[in-house]
Amino acid sequence: MINLVYCELLKLKHSKMLFLSILGVFSTPCMMFIEALQTHFRRPEEAFTLSDIYDSSLLYIMILTNMMIYVTITAYLFSREYSESTLKTILPTPVSRTKFVIGKFCALFLWIIMLTIVTWAGILTLSGFYHALIGMEGFSLVVAIQWLLKFLLGNLLVYLTISPFAFVAEKTKGFVAPVIASAVIVMGSAALCNQDFGAIYPWTATFFLIKGKLASTGYPSLLAISIIVLISVIGFFATFCHFQKEDLK
Repeated sequence: MINLVYCELLKLKHSKMLFLSILGVFSTPCMMFIEALQTHFRRPEEAFTLSDIYDSSLLYIMILTNMMIYVTITAYLFSREYSESTLKTILPTPVSRTKFVIGKFCALFLWIIMLTIVTWAGILTLSGFYHALIGMEGFSLVVAIQWLLKFLLGNLLVYLTISPFAFVAEKTKGFVAPVIASAVIVMGSAALCNQDFGAIYPWTATFFLIKGKLASTGYPSLLAISIIVLISVIGFFATFCHFQKEDLK
């Protein structure tokens, strides 16, 4: 299993996707930095903290920008064997198909964790630059580490809701369908992130849980968590079953 994950990670060395995904998630720290500068110059009397910046970034990380990037990565990992015509060399090998798919999901998980840390570190770095130039209340490494734990937990929940896109990528054997599907999901998430109904929409329920907004919606936490787990299980199960039936053509 470790060899399969290592093999998937080695493939990234010859791909531009790793670099492009890092550039993509770094857009969130940049937006937070620009927003902080705009707030300072428009309303210099308004104080905000490092915690406020991390809190504001959750929307982009869990619902908007990073979510789209995570789905794009998922589509790339699960469709590349078809697009690069390497499936014919993989299926005859004495490697369990189940382990092969697990290896891809593990590589996806590690990739998302890495991008989460990049996003967190980017916000900390640019906030540190802002703090050195202008000054920021509550700028502390302790605060940053607390938010790193929140980011990791939040993106673990996001990871669970991405499994259906892996199935779409396998089913369509391409990149386009899952990316279009993610665009629809993200638009729905943007519309529901301020609505109570968002607590039972899987791709915003994750945001509500980390943001601490679930209690105000009236929906129980167990219901939101159950929906997230259900979507995740369906996606994982469909992906595994489809690949088990895959044949050489």
